[in-house]
Amino acid sequence: MNFNDPFFKQVDDIRKQIKIKEKFTDMPFSSIVIAGMGGSGVSGRIFASLFQIKPVYVVDSYDLPEFVQKDSFFIAQSYSGNTEETISVAEQAKKRGIKVHAVTSGGKLKEISDETIIIPSGLQPREALSYLLMPLLNTFMESVLKDSDLEKAINQAASKSDEIQDIAKKIVESRKIPYILSWEPFSAMSYRFKTQFNENSKLFALSHVLSEQNHNELVPMALNREMREKFFYLCIEGDGSSKNSERMEMVERISGQTFVRIKPEGSNILEKLFFLIHYLDLLTVMAGILGGYNPEDVRVLENLKKDLSRN
Repeated sequence: MNFNDPFFKQVDDIRKQIKIKEKFTDMPFSSIVIAGMGGSGVSGRIFASLFQIKPVYVVDSYDLPEFVQKDSFFIAQSYSGNTEETISVAEQAKKRGIKVHAVTSGGKLKEISDETIIIPSGLQPREALSYLLMPLLNTFMESVLKDSDLEKAINQAASKSDEIQDIAKKIVESRKIPYILSWEPFSAMSYRFKTQFNENSKLFALSHVLSEQNHNELVPMALNREMREKFFYLCIEGDGSSKNSERMEMVERISGQTFVRIKPEGSNILEKLFFLIHYLDLLTVMAGILGGYNPEDVRVLENLKKDLSRN
């Protein structure tokens, strides 16, 4: 594996991204509402799975829910600053008199926001995950962040390169569809893993969370033998003390499938999170390269955005 591939360098940019210190001005709020799409929006999903003090709602559409009012801490996230859906939601927030906070590299969002954190440009949105996530952690989880050694967590993930490459090779050679399960506090990482397979590896992928999976998809896993053989099973391990840890064992027993387990390493939740972010990014980039694809090639998405902007 050629670790000098340009996309590996983009993945390694996480080391710079975790160093940003910007945060939003404090204000009283009843809930946090984060608007964002695709690679920009996944940071909101991850934050929502971590922050438990007040409600966090993620908007990934054109419309701002009616319940979002002036007492909500509204944050619009768009790496380019021109994401159509996010701009629409931010403009609706402005009309309701809601203060618009933004994390972006520029674009229209910078012009309409009331408080903006500007992040460096030049990356694809999914490569800038930590640039988009760090302002949320700096603002709302500062005390946990101070006790976290994120650089150490990233180094731990990088040290697993042989293990990661072995998993990537098995996925590509199997010619099967990745099927990912996880549970709290890393439920959102199963979705991130899925979308990184889509964009970096050019693979279809499915993701689900425990215990919800036990109420639906466990049925075909157990009873539809032909269908279940089409998947490569992966598990991002969540809280080991959770009942869902026991449920994961039962899923393997009932379905007869062995899951490749990815166990986050670190002394607290944020160290484990950044271990996973880097580990999964490396794995999906490796899978893309081994499959004969350019991990950076998402021109179909870029062309779609251009076509929509002309209408």
